[in-house]
Amino acid sequence: MPYSMTGFSYVTQDFEEYEISVRMKSLNNKGIDLSIKGPRDVMIFVELDIRNVIKSFFERGSFQVFVELKYKKPKIFMNIENLKNAVETVREILKDLHLSPSDDKIYDLASGVALEMEENIIDDTLKNHIINTLKKACEILKEERKKEGENLIKDIKGRLEIIEEMAERIDKEKDEIIEKAKTKITEKVKELLGEEYSERAFIEATLLADKMDITEEIVRLKTHIQRFKDLLDLDQPVGRKMDFLCQEMHREINTMGNKMPDFSSYTVEMKTQLEKVRQQVQNIE
Repeated sequence: MPYSMTGFSYVTQDFEEYEISVRMKSLNNKGIDLSIKGPRDVMIFVELDIRNVIKSFFERGSFQVFVELKYKKPKIFMNIENLKNAVETVREILKDLHLSPSDDKIYDLASGVALEMEENIIDDTLKNHIINTLKKACEILKEERKKEGENLIKDIKGRLEIIEEMAERIDKEKDEIIEKAKTKITEKVKELLGEEYSERAFIEATLLADKMDITEEIVRLKTHIQRFKDLLDLDQPVGRKMDFLCQEMHREINTMGNKMPDFSSYTVEMKTQLEKVRQQVQNIE
C-alpha cells in the first residue's frame, strides 16, 4: 500500500558519554528535499552520511532533521593548536584590513577556520551511534507515513467509487438522451423544410448522435479508474503515476460534460470528487 509523505518521529538514545536525539518531520514534495540541523562541529563530518541514509529509506518528501548531542561531561572536539594558529591568522588578516572586532568575533571566525583544518574530529563510534539513531528515527517515520497512507487510500477509494458509480449511470442513460436529441432534430428539420427533407433530417440526426457519443470517454475513464485502483495495492512509490491518472480522468470527464450537457450534474460532482482525490494524491509518496 502506498505511503503518505507526511509524518513525524523522535528518538533518543543514551550512551556512556553522551545522549543522542534525532527529530524528523516530513511533508509532501515533488522530489526529495533535506534540511539537516545539528552541532556544526559534528554535522560537518556526518551530514553526507545522514543524507544518504534518508535517501535509502524514502523516495519523496521534504524532510526536516534535527540532531542533538548532549555530553554528560564537557567535551572539546577542536585541536587547540589548530585553534591558536587560526586565531593568529584571523588577527593578521583583520589587522591588514584595519578592523578591530571583539575577541568573541575573532573566536567565531577562527573556530570556523580551525574546523576546516581538522581531518576528523569525531571517532567512528560516535558517528555510528548518530547514524544508528537516525535509522531508528527513519523506521518510525516510515511507519507513521504508512499509517497516514492507509487513511489517504481509504478516502481515495471512497471517492473513486462515487466517480465510478456516476460513470455507470451516465453509461446507462446516454442512449436514451441521444435518441431524444435525434428525434428532436429530425422533427425540427421536417418542421422547417417539410416531409420531403426526411432524408436530410436523418443525416443531421446521425451527425448529432456521433458528436454526442461518449462511449469512448466512458471506457477510457473506467480504464483509468481501474489502473488507479491497481496502484493503490502496490507497496511502492506511486504518487506521480496517480497524479498523471487524475489529469487523464479529468480530461475524460470534461469531454463528457461538453458533449452531453444533460449530464452536467453528474460531471460536476465527478470533477469535485476527482479534485479531492488529486489533493490527497499530493501527499502520497
